[in-house]
Amino acid sequence: MYRFNTSDVSLKNSLQALSAGGDASAQLITLINQLRPRSTSDVHFVEVVTDRFSTLCDVIENDETLRCHLRNQIWQLLVDRKQVSFFADSGILPNSGFFSELWRRVVQRFLPAIKDAASLKDCINHIFYQRDDWVWLAAIPVELKLRFWHVLHVGNEIDADRNNTQQTILDSISQMLDAGDVLAIRIGAMGLEPELVRLSPRIEEHDSPFVALAGEAQQLSAAYRQYLIDGELPAEDERQLIVLIDQCREVILRVRSRAANVGTSLSLTYLLSRLEQSLQRLEMIVRMLMARHQSAADASADVVTLWVEFLQHAIRGESERQSARKHISGTIGLLALRVTENASRTGEHYITSTRAEYFEMWRLAMGGGFIVAFMSLIKLASSQTNLAPLGYFMAYAMNYAFGFMLIHILHLTLATKQPAMTASTIVGAIGEIRGGTRRAENDVAKLATLIVDLIRSQIAAILGNVLIAIPTAIIINLALSKLIGQPLMGAEKAQKLIHELSPFDSLALFHAAIAGVCLFIAGLISGYYDNFAAYERIRERIEHTHWLQAFLDRARLARFAAYMDNNLGALAGNFSLGVMLALIGTIGFLTGLPIDVRHVTLSSANFGLAFASLDFNLSAHTIMKTLLGIGLVGFVNLSVSFVLALWVAMRARDVALSQTSALMGILLRRFASAPRQFFWPVKTSMSENVKA
Repeated sequence: MYRFNTSDVSLKNSLQALSAGGDASAQLITLINQLRPRSTSDVHFVEVVTDRFSTLCDVIENDETLRCHLRNQIWQLLVDRKQVSFFADSGILPNSGFFSELWRRVVQRFLPAIKDAASLKDCINHIFYQRDDWVWLAAIPVELKLRFWHVLHVGNEIDADRNNTQQTILDSISQMLDAGDVLAIRIGAMGLEPELVRLSPRIEEHDSPFVALAGEAQQLSAAYRQYLIDGELPAEDERQLIVLIDQCREVILRVRSRAANVGTSLSLTYLLSRLEQSLQRLEMIVRMLMARHQSAADASADVVTLWVEFLQHAIRGESERQSARKHISGTIGLLALRVTENASRTGEHYITSTRAEYFEMWRLAMGGGFIVAFMSLIKLASSQTNLAPLGYFMAYAMNYAFGFMLIHILHLTLATKQPAMTASTIVGAIGEIRGGTRRAENDVAKLATLIVDLIRSQIAAILGNVLIAIPTAIIINLALSKLIGQPLMGAEKAQKLIHELSPFDSLALFHAAIAGVCLFIAGLISGYYDNFAAYERIRERIEHTHWLQAFLDRARLARFAAYMDNNLGALAGNFSLGVMLALIGTIGFLTGLPIDVRHVTLSSANFGLAFASLDFNLSAHTIMKTLLGIGLVGFVNLSVSFVLALWVAMRARDVALSQTSALMGILLRRFASAPRQFFWPVKTSMSENVKA
């Protein structure tokens, strides 16, 4: 097995340098540089850093002089430095808000802030200056960390005066108490924020645990300060404060649960994250302080253990606090969970399991394909007008947007809308899998059934769209051409549309991937506005809008409010999809970049219009190649949007599929034994068979 042999000389030299005096943080940076691995991406970095840290422990354990030098520098780091911000702020989100904090992190990347040499928090950041320092620190075994701090504390061999050392300890404890007071006051204030109270009215109706926590923390702090003076154990202990911390966490859980039903916002998500961080930090400080009440041996062991945990937590928090990507993924991830859950509820309607549902999917998809054929005609007519680029964009965008919205209003289906909605449903099923049990096998089997149903439903939706869009476009072309006495488009335009669908001679598949990204974004927008409708109570607000009451009677207004509450997300998603599809082509035209979109149903209708305009004068090879292109465009549309939606849903729910091989095995066996179920529903739903 690989073993990195660290030379004792380099570590001893670094420790010897500590005796030279000077700035403690600069001296300790040299030592940390000796411990730091070259890269945390190296597969052997854990062994490297473990070996180096173990060597450090051996050196200071066997060399009293070096141990004293290191202890003196650590004490020097604490003396005359402000520690309150280190205990109360390190790694905790500020109250500036999501976007202000994001901007601070971006600016920090290019224009770092000036560090305060008198602040312990900034000194720690200066020592552990690399962003991945917390990674290798976390990789060091806990027992080694505990050994390091216990060895460092052996005996009383400190060159500095013992009274000064004791005073340093008392100053640190006093500042920890100050930090606890600061955190408790902040928690009490955050617990009364209107957004939190709105989702948990009981906070105002009954005694708020957040306010009670602030008062209890101040009493405990005062009692502990008196204990430091007279040495008598305080009557107050930490147990009541810990109970209040748990009660505050229960409120946060209730708020998150309620937010799943009534929606959430970015500010609320940010507030809850900050509250949880503050509660965790306050609990760690309280436990470190109260451990000193125990017997000498137990107190020493517990304080060191808690200190190691706290230091790791603080250094990691500070490292991540400088990362804009971590800030976005951490906060947006919680909001994305609400968005994807809303999309999941919609996605359930796109998955069929029974024959009745399957044939209904065909009917709805054919209706959607029928309308898309007319949308393609309107787009063709718009392209033949004399407009400025902005005019073309507006014409195309409104055609697509209102066409897609009409499809939704008529309860019809656009096949490419399914993946972004159904991905979260799949992830929800993945999240329910319990590994290593018989129940896990049943869960995987249910997931396989869901995927089979999804594949069959998606195929029905695509074929329903395409098989109606093409003949409808042909009929429209023939009818209008006969009416106006000429083809709807010239041969050159028709040939161009045919060429754009060639999978080998054009950028059709690349443009289809761009359309897939647009479909994915439209799915997120749909989920966001579903969340928005719930959080902002759109239904109640519409019902109480005076100017609407003047136009609609109470019954109609109630129906309109209910419709908007249930469909705002879908309407917004369809509208945004239409705008994005028009915008991409306009950007490509204005910039000269080879970017455009290819949507399978719109492409099918375009093929029908072009085919009829050429008097069906296409070779069999060209027809087959174009139909293959349409099929591949559809596949790319669906796969790109589904994979992106699946990735976001899994990140939002923090889910990983550990049963991949079992799932693939079940799917392959089902396809080998009964491939028909992937394309045609069996007499009884697969879901019912699994339950049986």
